[in-house]
Amino acid sequence: MVSDQVVLELLQDFNSIKPLAFVQQMDIQSMGIGNVLGFLACSGREVSAGEISEYMNVSTARVAVLLKKMSDKGLIVKKNDPNDGRRVMVSITDLGQELLAEKQNEIILYGSAVVEHFGVERVRDFIQACREIRDVVEEVKIQQGITTD
Repeated sequence: MVSDQVVLELLQDFNSIKPLAFVQQMDIQSMGIGNVLGFLACSGREVSAGEISEYMNVSTARVAVLLKKMSDKGLIVKKNDPNDGRRVMVSITDLGQELLAEKQNEIILYGSAVVEHFGVERVRDFIQACREIRDVVEEVKIQQGITTD
């Protein structure tokens, strides 16, 4: 069995590369503006703030703050639902579409560089290793009765 010291050293080494910040930078589906823009673009229709909240699995208050920022930047249009004045409907603007396209191109640029450097198989192996790590951690949580809610 591996020692606690070795585990802590490995975790410290892993954390030193700031993996969360890196992945969030490359993740178009990360929480925030990119997530909302992607959802709106994929839906192809006006959606309610509640639908965005459900999709992102965050509170409606968090979504309201985010939508205000996006509206102020001209990325979305908000309007009251004509059938229910309490409901806010949201659609993406041309500027929002442009920003989304820029972010997607940026992610493709970074992703291409990674695949060119390591090769498809090593990237697939890395992804598979990450899945297995996630599954091991989830199994330990279940065994220990640990909840993250």
